[in-house]
Amino acid sequence: MSDTTMEQKLRLVQQVRSRYQEDQYDLSNRERILYGRTSIGPERMGYSSPYDNPYQEGDMPQGVSSFRLRFFLAVFLVMIVIVMDTNGMTVAGITSEKIYEVISADYEEVLETWVETISQSGTQRNDT
Repeated sequence: MSDTTMEQKLRLVQQVRSRYQEDQYDLSNRERILYGRTSIGPERMGYSSPYDNPYQEGDMPQGVSSFRLRFFLAVFLVMIVIVMDTNGMTVAGITSEKIYEVISADYEEVLETWVETISQSGTQRNDT
């Protein structure tokens, strides 16, 4: 027979649940700091209360991830450019050649000039 009593098992389960909740809280804080996400409450994670068993089987609700949305938006935009190119279409006076030109342009020199201008204007403000 086992030497552990029912009370010890209950305490162990409570410790595991408590640790899980702490980990979720820490994770939500990190996500808030890194990605600007709001904290994840138990309701949002699929639990009706914080005392529910987080290890129950079942799917947690899955929303559309922002990566998936951005990916499909990018594919949609690329398809529009391809259709514009094959049919010789213009949208609001913009041709596919102009889009290719803007995509392939080298902006390094323009960015360096812009950064220098900003840094010079910042030092001029500090001097006055």
